[in-house]
Amino acid sequence: MGNLNETQLKKIQSSKSLKTRFESMQLLKVDRKNIHQVLKSSEEKSVKELDLTSKAILLRSQTGDFEEAFELASWSAKAKPTTRKTIVKSFLRNKQAPLLVHQIARMKRNEAGDMMADYFGEGGDIKDVAEWLSAAGKILKTGVVPDDTDGLWGWVKDTVGTVVDAVVGAINTVADAIAAAGKNLAEAVAKVVTWTQDKISDFVEAVLAAGKSVAQVLSEAVKKGTAAVNKFIQAVIEAGKKGLEVLNWAIGQAESILRTALSKLEQLLGSFTSLLMEVAKMAASRLNAIVKALISAGKRSIDFIARLNRFALSFAKRLVQELKKLGRSLGEIMSAVINQSRLIARVVIDALKELGNSIFNILRVVAHKTVQQLAVIIGAIKDLAISLGTLLNDIARFTAAQAKKLMQALRVIWTRMREVLEIIAQKSVSVIRTLITALIGTVNHWREVLKEIATNVRDAFREGLIKGLIEIGKSAVTLMIEATKLGGTIAALTFAILLDVFGSHRGLNASERAEAEKVFGVSIDLDRVKLTDASLAADLIMWMNKNRPFTTMYVINYKSGSTLPMDTLIHELTHVWQAVTSGGVYMIEALHSQFFGKGYNLSEADLIKADGRLLSLEREQQAVVVEEFWKAEFDGQRTKIPVDLLRPYAKQVHKSRFVIKPFRLSDFQLKTKLVFATN
Repeated sequence: MGNLNETQLKKIQSSKSLKTRFESMQLLKVDRKNIHQVLKSSEEKSVKELDLTSKAILLRSQTGDFEEAFELASWSAKAKPTTRKTIVKSFLRNKQAPLLVHQIARMKRNEAGDMMADYFGEGGDIKDVAEWLSAAGKILKTGVVPDDTDGLWGWVKDTVGTVVDAVVGAINTVADAIAAAGKNLAEAVAKVVTWTQDKISDFVEAVLAAGKSVAQVLSEAVKKGTAAVNKFIQAVIEAGKKGLEVLNWAIGQAESILRTALSKLEQLLGSFTSLLMEVAKMAASRLNAIVKALISAGKRSIDFIARLNRFALSFAKRLVQELKKLGRSLGEIMSAVINQSRLIARVVIDALKELGNSIFNILRVVAHKTVQQLAVIIGAIKDLAISLGTLLNDIARFTAAQAKKLMQALRVIWTRMREVLEIIAQKSVSVIRTLITALIGTVNHWREVLKEIATNVRDAFREGLIKGLIEIGKSAVTLMIEATKLGGTIAALTFAILLDVFGSHRGLNASERAEAEKVFGVSIDLDRVKLTDASLAADLIMWMNKNRPFTTMYVINYKSGSTLPMDTLIHELTHVWQAVTSGGVYMIEALHSQFFGKGYNLSEADLIKADGRLLSLEREQQAVVVEEFWKAEFDGQRTKIPVDLLRPYAKQVHKSRFVIKPFRLSDFQLKTKLVFATN
């Protein structure tokens, strides 16, 4: 309808009770377009009239058009202060405070501030503001206005932009109005702690949208105790805030509050792993307090360590180091590593090393674990580029039983026994003794170690290892017995090493070297040849061999106190040549020749039958050929077999230092012609 006439206005004012005024306005079909006219008329009459009209309008808005309440509030915002206060009182006395806040949210910022100041000035409670914020937050979460509030919130659908934009704008208007009224929105937190979780979450959604920080909200909540903190942390997370924001606030609180926050975040994030992922984003300096609180809350070292493979290396190491700094023992930390992955073990050991813990001490606290568990630890140590030699030094410091177990674990990781043996060989005698004993404990029979020494270990390391076997009680006789069981070649090599161990040696002198070079050239590395006048053990063998010199690889053995004739030296050097060209098997073949073959007997018939091939002769016959050739060719002696028959065979052990490449006469003639032509 249009504007009311004077008679209609008087009719409304003639009704003196709320009921009759409400009915008269209904009868006259007053609508929102007439609200300002009715209010102006009542204001001109008296404050009492204005109050009664305001109450009637509020009643009408509840039973019909909610927009009439907005018309009431917006009209009063432009009215004089006394009028505005009268309207505010009407809202409050009719228990319509949230409705007034709702209307303030739709006003212009400057008008909203004055209205909010009057709201608090006339006794308005910030709790009612919180009620409205909770309703606004609920809509904000979904972006949809629920059907049961459509009459009140329908206006947001007509605004420019989305429902969310409109609600955020309204929330900020209320927040600014509260500030303008000299109040703090965070104070509302204290009024809502007894609400249900859903309602608090809606409230926090709105408060955060109004620009309040997580820290501001939670700092108010903490004043109301643990239960309030838990509710508001949940509300903050449900509002889409990161756990990191909660943690950064909690780190500045008392440890009890920090524990509460950590516990609630773990629950909300779904796992301890997820919580630690948030912790990993924090500044390193804050980690100590976090870990301390978690330990205080009942977390064990294993709870942290079992999850280390989920994090970046730098954070994982810091986590381990904080555990140690906070008093967790080395044993507790390493026990937590047992049954974890090799990667986790590597991270933990690396972190502990950086704190000054030695590998020996790390191994010491887990030495009682199983071989398979220790293998993971040793594998992690290897991954950290700690050398095998360093690790073996540490193992040598353990008791025999522990060293054996650690060696078993080490052999799971270092599978090549040769590699382990060659490192052991470089240690001191006492260390070799301990490690050889431990290594033997990893095989079925110590004979396997002997076989590895003789067949795979490089020459430079064999003697030290044989000495090690002797040091642990394996006699020379025992070694030879076991070597014989492994085959002739291994027996021969072992025999040669034993003679090296027990004998004293010298190199070739000048005259011996000169004669040797005439016969062998460079086919033998004469620098490696040793001559021994034996020892008690070797003399016994010499006696068994009827005092005949014998050669073991590069070592020529002869009776103590005797002189080795030059022809005999040439003979024995032939055996060295055989060792170089054929390996240790030559010794077995030479012994066979002595005991079952022709031995040292050589005839022209034998040479003719060999058809020019030295290797067709037996081993001792080969040596006789070379010896007899030297006698005839270089010493001027008469021999039973003509030197011309010996020479082709003997020359087969010779290798010249310089090799002259043959050339064709035609090549020479061509070069000659070219030279002549240039002249």
